[in-house]
Amino acid sequence: MRNTGIFCFGALAVGVMLVLGACRRVEKTPPDAVQAHLRHGVLYAALEPDETDYFLYKGHPLGYHLELLQMFCREKGCRLVVKDGGSLREQMRMLNAGEIDLIASNLNINETRVESLLFSHPFYTSRQVLVQLKKEYLHDSLLFVDSLAQLFGKSVTVRKNSVFEERLQEINRRNHPRHLHAVGSEKTENELLNEVALGRIPYTVVSDNKARRFALTHPQIDASVVLSEPQPVAWAMARGQDSLAALLNAWIDSLQANGELRYLYHKYYELPHHSTVRSVEAGFRKVDSVNHRRRQNHFDRLVEEGILEADDSTFMQKKYRSGKRERHTRRQISPYDKLFRKYAGQIDWDWHLLASLVYQESQFQSHLVSKKGAVGLMQMMPATARRYNITVRSGEEDQIKTGVRYIKSLYGFFPDSIAEPDRTRFVLASYNIGPGHVLDARRLAEKYGADPDVWYGNVESWLLKLSKPEYYTDSVCRNGRAYGRQTVNFVKDIEERYLHYKNLVP
Repeated sequence: MRNTGIFCFGALAVGVMLVLGACRRVEKTPPDAVQAHLRHGVLYAALEPDETDYFLYKGHPLGYHLELLQMFCREKGCRLVVKDGGSLREQMRMLNAGEIDLIASNLNINETRVESLLFSHPFYTSRQVLVQLKKEYLHDSLLFVDSLAQLFGKSVTVRKNSVFEERLQEINRRNHPRHLHAVGSEKTENELLNEVALGRIPYTVVSDNKARRFALTHPQIDASVVLSEPQPVAWAMARGQDSLAALLNAWIDSLQANGELRYLYHKYYELPHHSTVRSVEAGFRKVDSVNHRRRQNHFDRLVEEGILEADDSTFMQKKYRSGKRERHTRRQISPYDKLFRKYAGQIDWDWHLLASLVYQESQFQSHLVSKKGAVGLMQMMPATARRYNITVRSGEEDQIKTGVRYIKSLYGFFPDSIAEPDRTRFVLASYNIGPGHVLDARRLAEKYGADPDVWYGNVESWLLKLSKPEYYTDSVCRNGRAYGRQTVNFVKDIEERYLHYKNLVP
């Protein structure tokens, strides 16, 4: 039961009203400065790994706040770079040092933070709740508390330097000499919830929406004791970023109006985990997404075109019918992480980048054969696969090893004088569309005054123009028409996912 008599929320309420009023006033600020900032093409955000806000599922980055960031960047035409700041204290340091533009973690607005941060309009409100085992699951029923007053004298383990630790300290200040002991932990909120569910610690504090979601799969927990009034959850920026706040607020208001915020909240906070990630289970709309007959027709066509042998088709159908799929843990990107680590060094790549390329190509499906006959994990096109002796029967290690050999060969098309990471970006683009078109785009960039050694805003822009006759027929072009939109997205998506992999799987 709640004991509201011991709370005093007047100052917080005033603080929240002030910050929300400030955010509304910010909307009137012309967003010209923000548009100038976004012309750099990058939005830097800090986002803490979390089971609902930022996590990895079968190689696919997901999460409530991550999806919002991606939606914002798609609408505003900028790239997203997410940095894992670890603790809130480190995220604040990054913000104050100008290393990031905003903190997008699950951040409550309170009176202390209002003094030093500029907040966006809130996405939703949450209350802090005490999480404990239900009485029937306790070996000692006296451990169960049904009000804050019964919590005094007990120890509560919470995330260190979190809003939950701040709240417990505030409770102690307001109720002196009555006292509860707040134990700061380096563990994540989800890890602490699991500790409570297993009976290893008696109490923790989290937001009510996370407690409710956790209870969907752990019915033994109780979260009925409320420790705070509803608090708005928003993104935070440094003071003075009024134009960025104005742009964010207009966008957030539009999401509120069209119901998209409500949908995302339901997806990540009101559904159990397996329902939230169901869309990822569907995978790429390639061979795995079709029924047996369509798949057989697909293989028959590839046999007729000479891309597959007849016995290859039989082999692939048996593999599909077996239903065998490689499994991996949440602490892995894929079942092939060891192979990525083993071979990425041969091209001086971080293994996370190689993993991101493979996910982009095949979503880690080693048996995949595309409509154009691209084979396996690395989706090598038929001519390239024949050159390197790769077939649908090749093992996963041979596929990865050979794909790395092919990537290494692509570096030979670009001079060593091109600085990294742009040289690798040219290689990624070449992997998707072929080096000839990338070289044509570089020639056009040089001819028309852009930088032929820089990908973003330079060579990528000219690659997009290669679909137009006035450009692909230019005297400097040698490889004809190219449709570069897919390639531009290919490079951007691989880079973005690579950074997520580094954040989520060290």
